[in-house]
Amino acid sequence: MTELGVLDLVPIRSGGTARQALDEAVELARYAEESGYRRYWLAEHHFAALASAAPAVVAAHVLSATERIRVGAGAVQLGQRVAARVAEEWGTLAALHPGRVDLGLGRSGDRAEKYRDALSRAPVENVVAVDEHPVVDGVVLPEPRDLRGLVDSPRAATGLALLTPPGEAPDYASQVRQILSLLDGTCAPDGVDTPLHLTPGEGTDLRPWILGNSPGVSARLAGQLGLPFAANYHLAPGQTVQTVRAYREAFTPGVLEQPYLAVSADVLAADTADEARHLAKSFLPWVDAVARGAGAIPVPDPDDVPAATVRELTARHSARVATRFVGTPTEVTGRLRALADLTGADELILTTLAHRHEDRIRSHRSIASAWR
Repeated sequence: MTELGVLDLVPIRSGGTARQALDEAVELARYAEESGYRRYWLAEHHFAALASAAPAVVAAHVLSATERIRVGAGAVQLGQRVAARVAEEWGTLAALHPGRVDLGLGRSGDRAEKYRDALSRAPVENVVAVDEHPVVDGVVLPEPRDLRGLVDSPRAATGLALLTPPGEAPDYASQVRQILSLLDGTCAPDGVDTPLHLTPGEGTDLRPWILGNSPGVSARLAGQLGLPFAANYHLAPGQTVQTVRAYREAFTPGVLEQPYLAVSADVLAADTADEARHLAKSFLPWVDAVARGAGAIPVPDPDDVPAATVRELTARHSARVATRFVGTPTEVTGRLRALADLTGADELILTTLAHRHEDRIRSHRSIASAWR
């Protein structure tokens, strides 16, 4: 059976604090462990109402409070890091918690330039109703998002510039290869007679992953290096099929003998479909702020989201609404099975946004029960 995992953004709810969100992350990870989820990952986001800016620190907090579940990053943004420091941080965690640490590696080096470029062109109006996006074998596959709609992209570009080292963006493939060589004890840069030894980290069972949104560099590199790969359906659903195909076509035995594919999905389950749709209203103002480049806002109470706002934002973000799996546990798992069948995923990584922490826990637990 396809395994399930959790991707936690560590959201801060309206009226809540970052400390509360961090405590809730631990509680969610514990419930995920009890419910049979294979892994719990932390997304990395900055300058937003999300308490996941330092995933290695939060992962250490979660690892110490759990026993079996694998914990990792989904994903560390290598464009904002020196590869050796990433290997040291996560290698230390792997030494402390053998058999339980994943290191998801993301590529973000050119994102600030993309945001700036979006300012120079007028957005393309392409309004599609929620039920009119293309569907293949029960899975919605909308057209790729147009970044020119980012009306607040100066803020996004500035935030990324603060995090990104000056000068030319580091080569992603070289960074990934350096991390792998540090972990296996073969890192010997030009001018060094003997390998540099990663202490701690070398020889641990830290498992690197690559995450990607498109059939480009990330998917191909994961295949070429024989690494596990996670395709982000919840962020780039329209390209998921091509992304998965690119990974498999490029796969050569390396770290793994066979491809291992995870696919992400945004889900929300409740006892009734009406309740799930009500809780899902919180997502609309939140995703609108993210889509505009303004950064994630505190997750609003669904009772405070007017019907007119629901209609307006549903139309504006119809692709995100159409590709979010909302309903009863049976309805949600039905859509998850369609996604797993279409992509051949070995694992599905589920992310859930709701105002109340209790509703996120209930969603994950009920989906896990219905999945089994």
